[in-house]
Amino acid sequence: MAVAWMNSVDRARRQRTLQGTQRKLPDSRGLLSFSDNDYLGLAENPRVAEAAIRAIKNSGTGARAARHLAGPCPEHTSLEKALAEWKGAEAALVFASGYQTPLGVLPALVGPKDTALLERNAHACLFDGARLSGARLRLFARNNPDSLAEALTSSQNLNPEGRILIVAESLHSMDGDFLDLKSLVTLKNRFGAWLLLDEAHASGVIGPEGAGWAADQGLSEEVDVQMGTLGKALGSSGGFVAARAPVIDHLLNEARTFLFGTAPAPAAMAAAGQALQIVRSAEGDNLRGKLWQNIRLYSAGQAEPKNGPIQTRIFGSNDRTLQARDSLRAGGMEVAAIRPPTVPENTARLRISLSARHSKPEISRLLQGLAQLRNV
Repeated sequence: MAVAWMNSVDRARRQRTLQGTQRKLPDSRGLLSFSDNDYLGLAENPRVAEAAIRAIKNSGTGARAARHLAGPCPEHTSLEKALAEWKGAEAALVFASGYQTPLGVLPALVGPKDTALLERNAHACLFDGARLSGARLRLFARNNPDSLAEALTSSQNLNPEGRILIVAESLHSMDGDFLDLKSLVTLKNRFGAWLLLDEAHASGVIGPEGAGWAADQGLSEEVDVQMGTLGKALGSSGGFVAARAPVIDHLLNEARTFLFGTAPAPAAMAAAGQALQIVRSAEGDNLRGKLWQNIRLYSAGQAEPKNGPIQTRIFGSNDRTLQARDSLRAGGMEVAAIRPPTVPENTARLRISLSARHSKPEISRLLQGLAQLRNV
C-alpha cells in the first residue's frame, strides 16, 4: 500500500514537471522583491514591530486556543473595533489567516438551499469556501453586468426560495483590475442578493484613509460583508470581515474556522493595529501617494498597464514565463511566475507587485529588466 501511495505521488510530480507547474519555495535572499503584497512597506516599519514586541510581553507569543475557550484578548478586541470603524461597519471579526476567513464565512452565510455566485477567476479561497457551504455554485464573468444579470436571473428562476450571495474581488489578485462595483451593486439590489466583497488587495491602497474600493466608490453601505486581510497593506497576518453587528454575531457563532481554530497571535493583531493607525493617518496618505507615484512611473513604460499596484506581463506558456522570471532573477529581482491552476490555461504570467517602499531607481531597474525580455 505504501508503494502504491508513493507511486501516485511520483506520477503527480512527473506530470507537474512535464507541464511546467512544478513548484518549490523560492530563495529570494538578496533580491529586490516585486513579488510580495507589502504595498505600503509597513511589514518592516519600526513602530509596527515595536507594537508586536509589546504585545508579546503583555500577552505572550500565542493566543493559546480558540477565542471561545481562551477568553478575551485586548489585542483582538481593540483591532476589531478599529477595523469596523475603518470600514464604516458596525462590527468586525478577525480570523487566523486570510484564507481561513471565507472558509468559515461562506458556509455560515449560505447552504445547500442557496446559490453562491462567484467571478469565474475568483481566488481559490473563495471557491473553497463556496464549495464547503454546499450551496449551488454559479459563475459569472468579471466586470460583465450582462453575465451577472444572466446568472442572477437563472439562479432565481431555478431556486426562487433560495438566497443568493454574490462574491467578488474589489482589486483582482492576479489580473490587477478594479471591480465595476456600481454596476454590481445595482444588480445585487434589483435581485435582492447579498454581496461579499473581498477587499484583500484594495484595503490600505485606495479610498479615504485607505479604506478600500467600496469606500472609494462611496458604496460601503451597499456591501453586506466586507472581507479583508491583515497580511498585505497592513504588514501583519490574519484575515477579517466587517458587517452589521447581527451578521458578525452570527459568524462568531457559526463560522467553523473561527469556532474551532486557534486565534491569531496577539503580536500579529497588535502589529496590524499599529499599521492601521499609520494607514489612516497623514503618514498613510503620504505612503499611498508614493505607491501611486510608483504605479504611474511603471505605467509610463508599459503598453497596457493596470491602474493599481498589481501589474501583469502575460507570456501564455509556462516555459516562457519561467524563463522570464529566471532572467529577472539573474538581474537581482524577484518577480512571481504565475501558472495554472492559479490562472487559466495558456495565461501564465509574471505578476509584479509595486510598493511604496520601492524607489524610482528600483522601478527603472525593473523596467529595464522587463525591456530585455522581448525575446523570451
